Amino acid sequence: MVTDAQFSVGVEGTGPVVSASGQLDLAMKVELREVLSPLTGVVTVDLSDVTFVDSSTIGVFVGVQKRLSSDGGALRLRNPQAMPRLALETVGLQEWIDG
Repeated sequence: MVTDAQFSVGVEGTGPVVSASGQLDLAMKVELREVLSPLTGVVTVDLSDVTFVDSSTIGVFVGVQKRLSSDGGALRLRNPQAMPRLALETVGLQEWIDG
């Protein structure tokens, strides 16, 4: 089982895509923020290989969404597994989820 998160950044038709895997928790907060901070436009985070997100991860997502939306962009969260999806929906971020 993967516990430490890993990130890779690519580009699709709509903009940057960050593929994440593992557990996105407090230990990965700074790295996640560093990966997302230079990206602009409509940024997609692919969560299909993420097994866990905590409140610190959600805080990073909210901060990134605020920054992106102030410049006309947006944050999209793609294909979260059941547990991360539940956490995101519980705090009201279901509108950011694709797939």
